[in-house]
Amino acid sequence: MRVYCGFTPDRVVPVNKPESIGNKQIDVSLPGRGGKTMSALQAVAFAKMMGQQQQWPVAKVVMQQVTEQLPDYLEAWLALFEACEAMEDYVMLSGAATRCLEHKPRCVQALMALATALGKHQRHLEALEIIATAIKLEPDNPRLRKQRESLRQEREH
Repeated sequence: MRVYCGFTPDRVVPVNKPESIGNKQIDVSLPGRGGKTMSALQAVAFAKMMGQQQQWPVAKVVMQQVTEQLPDYLEAWLALFEACEAMEDYVMLSGAATRCLEHKPRCVQALMALATALGKHQRHLEALEIIATAIKLEPDNPRLRKQRESLRQEREH
């Protein structure tokens, strides 16, 4: 389903509703298991199930494929961030957050993920600057204030 918003006299610009992104079909392949076509929503559900079973590498591979095919699908990015953090793969987390921000520059969750990755690499000042940006976007978000405080404490020690 497409929603049309914003137009110029010569054209109408289609914009997908967020819930319709999850219904898009994507191709997912796993080493030794072959490929499969499924909806993005199913792929995210599968990755979350793999995470619950501590199969984070599988979740990470699947979410990388989803975010490559559907870079506007926030749920896939969030699942990828979760997998990277669970695996303590902060280099991948930093890269994923940066790629997400290219598509969703005001995504507070991506800013938080990037700040986490930078903090784990002892780049506390940069992480604090990113959290300050996120706080400007969501000033009432208590998780941002908690993360800022945590980064400040890590920086002092």
